[in-house]
Amino acid sequence: MRISFTKMNGAGNDFIMIDNLDRSVGPKAEWVRELCDRRRGIGADGVILVEPGDDVDFRMVYYNSDGGEAEMCGNGARCASLFALSLGLGRREGERVRLSFIARPGRMEAMVHGGRAAISMTDANGLEKAVSLAVPGGAEIVHLINTGVPHAVCVVGDWERLADRDIVMRGRAIRYHEKFAPSGVNADFVSVGENGKVAIRTYERGVEAETLACGTGSVAGAVVLSHLGLVASPVDLLTLGREVLTVSFSNAPGGATDVVLEGPAAVNFEGTVDVQT
Repeated sequence: MRISFTKMNGAGNDFIMIDNLDRSVGPKAEWVRELCDRRRGIGADGVILVEPGDDVDFRMVYYNSDGGEAEMCGNGARCASLFALSLGLGRREGERVRLSFIARPGRMEAMVHGGRAAISMTDANGLEKAVSLAVPGGAEIVHLINTGVPHAVCVVGDWERLADRDIVMRGRAIRYHEKFAPSGVNADFVSVGENGKVAIRTYERGVEAETLACGTGSVAGAVVLSHLGLVASPVDLLTLGREVLTVSFSNAPGGATDVVLEGPAAVNFEGTVDVQT
């Protein structure tokens, strides 16, 4: 079967977008993996289908590059909103367009303006501070929170000095730690500079690698740092892709409410590809 796709990225977090409003595409894990392969396929962190939804503009279905359907992706939701807008969905409110959609966590809202999208995220909950994990070579102190997907946040002294190898090794040890079995957890490394600027790097489960940005991870980092008294909403976070994501929220016991993730999203290219259905 030949399908059309649009390759997009949100702050460097990249996705293969598919218009499935006619429900003609039935994704399979093997072709999701093939399409996301950066050497033999299109290359992406995941595949997103925009489908019809009841009483909303669209339904977002997200698959990680390993072929598994994931609960949520913040940057993917921002890209899906811009993609849905290109399909003629949404309602114009002045210079902005509002869209409603369903993802696995529930109903969400997006506001699109130019090349930026702001997404109303699910509440962050389940905060556990200063959890010690036994890992090879010692221990990791992490702060746990669920922002639609589970995250373990490490506060580090100097983000710039963390080598790619450190992120992969430390991130993988946290992601596969027995405490989080069997589903695992995303691992985030955040730092606050002397100027108050926040930087973040994320090892994502399902991608099984560091990504250039992670929306739910940015929410996790911002909310954790706020509960530690290091920042206050709204929080700008510099990603590995050198783009800035902004997270605004209201602190609540065990997490945060009124969470909004805002940042850039863009089309990379369009094309068609044959898949086995």
